[in-house]
Amino acid sequence: MKNSFIKLFDHEAWANQKVLKALQTATSNDERALFLFSHILSAHSMWLCRVLGVPMTCGLFDERTLQQCEELMNANYTGWKKYLTSADDAEWNRVVKFIFPVDGSNRKMTVGDAILHIFSHSAYHRGQIITRLKGTVDPLPNTTYIVYASELDNQ
Repeated sequence: MKNSFIKLFDHEAWANQKVLKALQTATSNDERALFLFSHILSAHSMWLCRVLGVPMTCGLFDERTLQQCEELMNANYTGWKKYLTSADDAEWNRVVKFIFPVDGSNRKMTVGDAILHIFSHSAYHRGQIITRLKGTVDPLPNTTYIVYASELDNQ
């Protein structure tokens, strides 16, 4: 399980790097696309804080510049990689309690489910970003897992 989660976070880093580059090279700025990218990165950071049991360092809907997004993206990847590398198999079943930011309700889920949520949440919003970038960057980034995995296998 550990190796699978590490590989999925490697995909996250790869996909987010592609989106960052697309945002940087787009022929026009799309504030909503930048906001969605910032939101993805905030969620990564917030979940890392939750699983580590440390205070949150950002809000879910914080607005950032592209430079700030890049810095948070790199910090998130480093933090998640360190955490995942040191975690044991029992960690995936540990329950994390949190306040759901959308409605303020108390929630809980396992670390493994939280990690899976991060991947589906990111993919959902990356799709929204890429749709918004159509016509402003060519080619559009293809951030799907199959592209990532097949590129690895062809190296």
